[in-house]
Amino acid sequence: MGIRLLVSFFSLLLLLAAGPAAAAPDTPLIAVIDSGIARTTELEPLLVAEYDMASARPRTAFRPRYDHGTMVATILARAMNRQVGIISLRIDDPAGCPEQVNPPCQPSAARIARAIRQAAKLRVDAINISLTLSDDPRIIDAIRDAAQGGITVVLAAGNDGLDHPTNLGLARAAYPWAVLVGALDATGTPWEGTNRPEEDRTGYHYAWQLGVNVPTAMADGAAAVATGTSFATPIETARLVSQRQDLGS
Repeated sequence: MGIRLLVSFFSLLLLLAAGPAAAAPDTPLIAVIDSGIARTTELEPLLVAEYDMASARPRTAFRPRYDHGTMVATILARAMNRQVGIISLRIDDPAGCPEQVNPPCQPSAARIARAIRQAAKLRVDAINISLTLSDDPRIIDAIRDAAQGGITVVLAAGNDGLDHPTNLGLARAAYPWAVLVGALDATGTPWEGTNRPEEDRTGYHYAWQLGVNVPTAMADGAAAVATGTSFATPIETARLVSQRQDLGS
């Protein structure tokens, strides 16, 4: 399946000059693998490019079907104080989500693995994945390769309310460059829907961040609040990237 790069005119000039990661040396570049991101007034200056990884038929850039990716990107942008370049890797299924299933919906592990490899190819500083992934060997290999390249991989722990994450294989494959993120409420109490870490966390990292009623915006720019590990994940992504910047790595 071909990959179509969709960029604004300004971003295209940057890409032609040196590639996305080199466009702004002092600004971290973060890949958001999700349902696509809208070019809202708040996000437009930060969006570098969008790659549609899921559709053989080209879809219009930055015109997502679902709000999820925009909500995640908005939280990320605010947590980074807008000092970030964002690359959208759109992986939602063109057929849409089944009833009562939350986006992004992508049943193909191969497409998700390609999105991870595309992000690594672009030499991003971090990859934010606010969807629960299976421990499919293709995804494990892609995440391991990204981590070995020094890319931070931040994964939602999942919203099943379990006493363990379901994607431990991914976190262990990319250790120590990967982290699973659980959701807290405003009092610091774990949200009832979050997948929790095991008592023995050997071989993987787990972090807690606010994930209940997180302020954000939808694809039309309207203010919203969001709950789930998906929305805790970009806060941890921002923390880790900022920490690396402070350490000068």
